[in-house]
Amino acid sequence: MLMDRPGTGSHTQLSKLERGDTPHVSVGLLLDYLRACGAKPQDVAALFEPYLSLPPVPRTKGDTAVKKLLEVLPEKEQRQMLAWDRGITKAREERAAAEPGKKKPRVETAQQRVFRVVWSFVHANWSEVFEQKLYETMLKLKDEVPKSRRRFACDIGRRFFSILTRYYASAARRRGALDRIERRAAEEGFSRETIAALLDAATQSYNQLLLSGRLDWEPTQEEIIRRRGQAPAVLKAEARMDIEEAKPVSEGNRAQGLIRAMVQMAVNAKLEEQKLDHYFVKRHYQAWLDRLVQIALAHGTDSAEWQAEVDATAPHLHDEAFARQMAALAAATFERWKVKLRPKP
Repeated sequence: MLMDRPGTGSHTQLSKLERGDTPHVSVGLLLDYLRACGAKPQDVAALFEPYLSLPPVPRTKGDTAVKKLLEVLPEKEQRQMLAWDRGITKAREERAAAEPGKKKPRVETAQQRVFRVVWSFVHANWSEVFEQKLYETMLKLKDEVPKSRRRFACDIGRRFFSILTRYYASAARRRGALDRIERRAAEEGFSRETIAALLDAATQSYNQLLLSGRLDWEPTQEEIIRRRGQAPAVLKAEARMDIEEAKPVSEGNRAQGLIRAMVQMAVNAKLEEQKLDHYFVKRHYQAWLDRLVQIALAHGTDSAEWQAEVDATAPHLHDEAFARQMAALAAATFERWKVKLRPKP
């Protein structure tokens, strides 16, 4: 009576509402019931707050779907993967909310959440082929593209590859997207030959994936679980070039360190024979040998620079004749081990 809802079945409807048997309650019915019960606005707010604080239903379903995909993993790793996935989801929603005119903010579905995990494996599978082809192309363009622009050039190649592997309703739309990338690359100062080579690398990679069937490959749940939900890392072409360029330097540093150590060992053995194991005497000889090794690396042991250093320092050590003998020993040891500095054919 207080709800002022006459008619047959009103008592039954009210009973179902109070028992919680009404799955979808209209806002009008709920407000009439609360007003009849004498509820205050703050009471209504307290009633709705726990429910409204729950995450959207699609997000909850997405958590459940991703967790099911990784259910065989240990509990700790499941939590880590879910935290990673939720972080990406949150960042995506925040970007969408920050650009309301470009994309409506919405919550991803469970299928989209699972697809992101699967897609990371698919992308790694494709990138394995493409990055190898891009690396071979960048080696050919090494003189054309300076090191400072190498990463930008590789990114242009990846954009070409992304367009080729993306679905387009017509070939004209794909061609238009490729033309936009070409114009952008030309505006950035890349030559027509460089752009053509990058596009050719992307095209060859796409054709190789298509002919081998890898373009349609998808990981099984067992593969995802075996990899602990983490797609295999693929080394990018520009990073591979940087590593290989630094490799000779690293090997040279190791060889120089070996030569320095052998020279020090030879001289230290003579110092011990002469009972010259005083700390400061050894430090003086070690510092001097370091300078001699650097001069030998730059000019050789038979150079004027080497002789000038020996003539300038030997008289100031504890015994000039012995110091010159140690310099000769250092030169002989250096010559015996400098073969380690020669690059391998």
